[in-house]
Amino acid sequence: MEPADARMYWMSRAIPNDQFLLYCFADHHISIDDRAAGLCRRAAGVPDLTIRVLDIPAGLDHPQWVHRPVGADQIVLHRSVTTWRDCLDSVAALTADQLTPTSAAWRIHLFPAVPDTPRGAGVVVVIQVSHALGDGRRASAIARRLFSGPAGIPASDDVRGRKIDSEFDGDGRPGIERRALVIAASGAATLPLRIAGMLWRGLDAYRTVLARPPTEGTGYVVTGLNRPPGTERLLRVLTRERTDFPAAHSVTVGALTAISVALHAELDAHAERLGVELTMGRRRPSRSRNNFRNVGIDLHTEIDDLDARASAIAAEIDRARQADDEPARLAERRATDAVPAPLVRWGIDRFDPHRRPDRVTGVTVVSSVYRGAADLDLDGGPVLFTAGFPALSPAQGLTHGVHGIGSTIALSVTTAPTILADVDQYVARLESAIDAVAAACAQDSSGPPGRE
Repeated sequence: MEPADARMYWMSRAIPNDQFLLYCFADHHISIDDRAAGLCRRAAGVPDLTIRVLDIPAGLDHPQWVHRPVGADQIVLHRSVTTWRDCLDSVAALTADQLTPTSAAWRIHLFPAVPDTPRGAGVVVVIQVSHALGDGRRASAIARRLFSGPAGIPASDDVRGRKIDSEFDGDGRPGIERRALVIAASGAATLPLRIAGMLWRGLDAYRTVLARPPTEGTGYVVTGLNRPPGTERLLRVLTRERTDFPAAHSVTVGALTAISVALHAELDAHAERLGVELTMGRRRPSRSRNNFRNVGIDLHTEIDDLDARASAIAAEIDRARQADDEPARLAERRATDAVPAPLVRWGIDRFDPHRRPDRVTGVTVVSSVYRGAADLDLDGGPVLFTAGFPALSPAQGLTHGVHGIGSTIALSVTTAPTILADVDQYVARLESAIDAVAAACAQDSSGPPGRE
């Protein structure tokens, strides 16, 4: 397991971070049991869905990926759901039942056809994925393979999956446990060399930062949204077309501009700067399944003209993307990845997630992923829309998802009753804000969906 993926796995014990990818398909009137059997067969052909995590004793090295055959226990049927609201409430409840990646790194939740999704009658499938298995882009690629066949994932991923299978097929649990002990012994033996490598990388990062410090944001003052949300969750989803967003900007920029309007009204924060914590995929290729970072994006609520505000937000995103390739940031990442696994594990175990910060990267989190062409299907039923629900944390009580497939864009809201007493009012504000942004930008929004 790559260092970034191991950190994501270990951090999940302090802050739950399973991803929930929702896909809605047209109903072709197939029984839920037959659908489940078909999904099980499809999953068995996806290499990323035939692995689990192997912990190394005493955390002496990074966890390993080992083979795990697809089992019927990984397909969960929710037979009693009859409405779209019931479906969302069920998914909200699922967030409290996080995966144990050493047993299974994913789970599929299958719902019966419901008559009132945002796009009419449809069958809902929710893929619950351990964040260690992949970030938003990787998880979306896994789902594309699941719902479209062998052409959905690049060949390199298939090769990596076969390599994992060939190493561990036939070993059985005793063989895998012996392998874990061997890896632990090797990790202990090489620990002095790894510490030396960490010090070398750390010194290089120190010198690089001194020569040219990275661009840093100042963060934002905490608001009523930045407090522990409790255990109950509220989910909402609204769907729009790409033509509802300004053509001159990406969907991400259009959505952030709309969110700036809704947040400003919700918080009545006329004197405060507002910003979001945006998950941004890295441009540089990586062996890590998680190849992204979180950046603070100022929403520029001091700019009344929404067209100008959208342009300012777009400039913020461009600056953040360029800053990710700064020499100081690259050196810092190399130094972080060089920290030996036992030290990383020790530090994460001492992290206190309940300590409220004075400032946050953003007052809300936004995850934006374009999931490709609308050519997926489930048992002959074409995909209608897709959504996602970024996890809440003790410092983030409201998150947004922006997910597109084809020309359909879904904006999701995840919160808790203790944070937003009237989530439907906030969603109504968000929907009105989308219209206001489109009108202010006065563009013929006919371009392809943005992919940021």
